[in-house]
Amino acid sequence: MLILFPNDQLVSQATNIEYRQAIIAPSDPVLSPSYHWETPRTNLYGSVIKSAQGYEMFYQCGNALRVGYAHSEDGINWHKPLVNKTWLKAPADKILIAPDEKETSNNNALGTTTMTNLVAGCHMPSVIHEPNSREPYKMFAFGDGGYRTYSSENGKYFTDNAEEPAIALLTYKNPTTEKVWCSDVAPCFKDKEGYTAMVKTYEVDDEGRTRRCVGKSTSNDFKQWSETKTLWIPSKDEDRIAQARGYHWADFYGLCPFQYGDGYLGLLWLFEIDHELPNGTNLGKIEIFLAYSPDGDSWRRISDKPLIPWDLNFGASGGMITTPGAPVFEDTEIKLYYSDSNYEHGMYERDYTKEVEDPTWVTRCARLPKERLVAACSNSGSLQLGPMQLQGSKIRVNLAAKDGWLRLDYYTNEALSATQLIENIDDTDYFLELPVQGETTLALTFNQAALYALEVVNDG
Repeated sequence: MLILFPNDQLVSQATNIEYRQAIIAPSDPVLSPSYHWETPRTNLYGSVIKSAQGYEMFYQCGNALRVGYAHSEDGINWHKPLVNKTWLKAPADKILIAPDEKETSNNNALGTTTMTNLVAGCHMPSVIHEPNSREPYKMFAFGDGGYRTYSSENGKYFTDNAEEPAIALLTYKNPTTEKVWCSDVAPCFKDKEGYTAMVKTYEVDDEGRTRRCVGKSTSNDFKQWSETKTLWIPSKDEDRIAQARGYHWADFYGLCPFQYGDGYLGLLWLFEIDHELPNGTNLGKIEIFLAYSPDGDSWRRISDKPLIPWDLNFGASGGMITTPGAPVFEDTEIKLYYSDSNYEHGMYERDYTKEVEDPTWVTRCARLPKERLVAACSNSGSLQLGPMQLQGSKIRVNLAAKDGWLRLDYYTNEALSATQLIENIDDTDYFLELPVQGETTLALTFNQAALYALEVVNDG
């Protein structure tokens, strides 16, 4: 049994407990535009996975309709193998030449082919790796006519799975302005329930503004998808965050959920908006907040402070932060990849009047000790877990209490059965003998302590 915080399901009582998120430090890029077809972006509207081939990254580049591929042995040093012949002048969904396709073009309108690291032509790709499948790589992305699904045997060349989109283009017309907005962002992931796409939807607020929201569509087979339902609408709480940053309101640009313990964490892209451009989209900046859900439907932010602020690396010129669908979780650490730009959302609209010198969008990697995304913290508080079934030989805690302590009180049949005290440690893997078995309520008392995880293990 592993408990990762926050955890709504097992917490029966909490006093003076705060859920505190990790602090992300500035870092150097691990991926930047280096080929001419990538400029000006190598950003993670995409995925980073770890497979038998090593670390694999599927990222957005060029005109945001090209999917680039990069590979790494260690997750930090990346290279971009040239794997496919490409018509760079072709429409996005026609740029790749299939391995068995004859290399021709009509009247040379498409020019000559180029060997590239491009593996698909679509927007905002989410790649799911299922190693035991005939085609282990599945991609969900925004393409021709709406959201489409793709597949690949080796992750180097993706083919469209159907003539028709899996989810037809979703449009929303503002009745006041008559401007039509289209969904595009839809991070997709797989869990025990099947496949889920967090599809961007829209709502018009009481001031007549079109607001980006978080929607959801599900599938059991990656072919048939449910009707998209809106789950989470931005509120005045998000608007206040944007206003504190010098903007006017905030939308949910996207949400990237992943399983975390018994619930879900999500990387929320909060779009802080200055104003709507008359002939285009909104002008503003995007930064990342950490969100939690016990069931994948009801969401809340962990903090009013961003996990990854837009000014973390580029300072005041920072513009947009985007992420892959999930971090990479390893035995000893978490690799949290993200991308940031030195220009704001809306720069390529015709109404944009500012000048940006050398616009770029790069990818970085924040590295955290294992399980240390969120902690239950208190200088003087308590947390009660259970009742729950404890079966094992040891209990492991991931605890930061260098100048404090954590006390564990075990109650069986409503009576105190055992007490353990952990003092002055900062350890991801601190083990104690498990003093009880069976149905137990565990009371935790904090003194200047941050508890990230608690696990019951069996050495046998």
